[in-house]
Amino acid sequence: MTPIDHFERVMAVLNGKKPDRIPCIPQITYTTAQLTGVGLVEALHSPEKTAEALLAGQRELGYDAIYVGWESSFNLLAEAMGCRMRFPEDSVPQVAEHVIKSPSDLDQLTIPDPQSSGRLPLHMKLLELIKDSVEGQVPLFAYSPGPFTLAGQLCGINDLMRATILDPQFVRDITEITMEASKAYALANVSMGVNVIVTADPTASGSLISSKTFESFAAPHLTAITKAVQKAGAFASLHICGNTNSILDSMAATGVSVLELDHLVNLIEAKKKVGNKVILMGNLNPAELLLTGTPKDVEEASRSCIKAVGADGRYILSSGCEIPPQAPLENIRAMVTATKKYGQFT
Repeated sequence: MTPIDHFERVMAVLNGKKPDRIPCIPQITYTTAQLTGVGLVEALHSPEKTAEALLAGQRELGYDAIYVGWESSFNLLAEAMGCRMRFPEDSVPQVAEHVIKSPSDLDQLTIPDPQSSGRLPLHMKLLELIKDSVEGQVPLFAYSPGPFTLAGQLCGINDLMRATILDPQFVRDITEITMEASKAYALANVSMGVNVIVTADPTASGSLISSKTFESFAAPHLTAITKAVQKAGAFASLHICGNTNSILDSMAATGVSVLELDHLVNLIEAKKKVGNKVILMGNLNPAELLLTGTPKDVEEASRSCIKAVGADGRYILSSGCEIPPQAPLENIRAMVTATKKYGQFT
């Protein structure tokens, strides 16, 4: 099969067609700082320096799409909705003080404007810079916060978990607000040229909540966001960290095109559960393999993933989650090499 470019390759898979080979799209953002020397915190306040690193990563390592962002989208939204953040010198920001301390505080929440609230305009500028550099050549992925996870950022994860049992109405109320905030942010990303919106909802993981809780408090809002993104003309992907075996069917039922699976999920078993309903993406271990393994280890693990679920073309090789900042870049390059050696369609 004649080789095609990055954009055509990824779009072929998303549209249900076999490309020349399986795409490789590692979940890599701040790891690319190694290529330009920008500091993690420094880049948070400079769309230009962030863009330089993200573009260098794709150009130097050859993977098939760019995740446009630098920190968790739920942190960005939480800050824009009133949470106080702390900025460690060698890491990304973290919520230092929650904005919701009692149910009555919900009245003060407003939906952030992606063009003017908090540091959201910096992200919009980053999207503009990346799009101007690679539009039509490399597809753009961007994270948007899952409503359940964003709710946990606003009120505290432990309090949110307790409320699912003791005060379910509070959970319904706060996730209704965070769903609207997440949707507005996702649609703003689409308007800036993002091709795939990745709703990231790690607090909704099967490692943390039951399938019943997921169905009650997370799934309906994820479905609503998916429909809005698709109506706006983009593809929808769903990323939930940890062990999601118990909720795979429910995740697929949200209507997304792609399920991003963490390394705790067996790809073969996942394929048996969801069949061809969705494209599977993943799921190399970010820490034990991509951070501390060798390129040979990575290539072999990538080959195994491709062999397991890649035959029908409805698969994208990726990391199971965000790649650590100090992961050797040769390990990411080895993922790309593996798709060229083992993921070709003839």
